[in-house]
Amino acid sequence: MKFKFAAQEGDTMTYLNVFKFFEENNKSRSVCKEHLLNYDVLCQADRILQRLKSFYKRYGKDLSSTDDDTKIRKCLLSGLFVNAAYYHHTGVYKTFRDNFDLSVHPSSVLVSERPKYVIFNEVLGSSQNYMKDITVIESEWLLEVASHYYVDKFVTS
Repeated sequence: MKFKFAAQEGDTMTYLNVFKFFEENNKSRSVCKEHLLNYDVLCQADRILQRLKSFYKRYGKDLSSTDDDTKIRKCLLSGLFVNAAYYHHTGVYKTFRDNFDLSVHPSSVLVSERPKYVIFNEVLGSSQNYMKDITVIESEWLLEVASHYYVDKFVTS
């Protein structure tokens, strides 16, 4: 069922698609059940979103929404810039930081894809080190968003 919501930009954007679907269907428990989605987890995500909106409102900030996936992915990169990796000709991903070998987790929507540059939320170790919650990025964003970190790294397009 995950492929119904799959985004070519990766797992995080796929999760966003699931949440939008949940909202568009009036947060319906029966629709979640029909599409094999965890209603309780989606409700928890909605409660977190509502709290964030409340904080923003209290401090006079605007929490606007966007459907621009580039802005969303750049925002994710701004927080996960140390978790960037590139696809290496040997068939694995390598981190920019220390050339650590990583593979795409089998549960990822990107398991059969090989984007050149990605960020990830976590690494799970087993027989291999797997990236989880992967988002596709563009190489030029590394310098744009985190030049303080990547200025000495060799980044090619």
